[in-house]
Amino acid sequence: MKRGQAAFEYMILIGVLLAVLIPLFNYVSYYSAQNVKVEKLEDAVQTLGKTADSLYSLGPGNKDYAWISLPGGLRNTSVSGQEVLIVAYLFGGNSDFHYNTKGPVNGTIPNERGTFKMKLEVLDNGTVQIEKS
Repeated sequence: MKRGQAAFEYMILIGVLLAVLIPLFNYVSYYSAQNVKVEKLEDAVQTLGKTADSLYSLGPGNKDYAWISLPGGLRNTSVSGQEVLIVAYLFGGNSDFHYNTKGPVNGTIPNERGTFKMKLEVLDNGTVQIEKS
């Protein structure tokens, strides 16, 4: 009888531990995935913005390429005026990731998940054109 009771108590203990650990694991994995998305988006706008600034300083006729990796969940992307902007759905709401450039920029950023080679070129009017290569 005591052996059966000990086995039953161990099963109850394991059940309680699993009831606590499984939701905790799900919570940690969700927020880790969201933080990876944040890092990718910050890196993408910084890469495009800094490359655009470098080219703008060099003047018309210069071009360069930049690789960016975009996660899923993008709501909007915009390259206009003096701003590179990506809006994504994170942590239950929309989050803006932007970079203010030194000079005017124009173009498009893909609105889907993936890794993209982006072409940046300074046009004759001094605007940095950004587009998927």
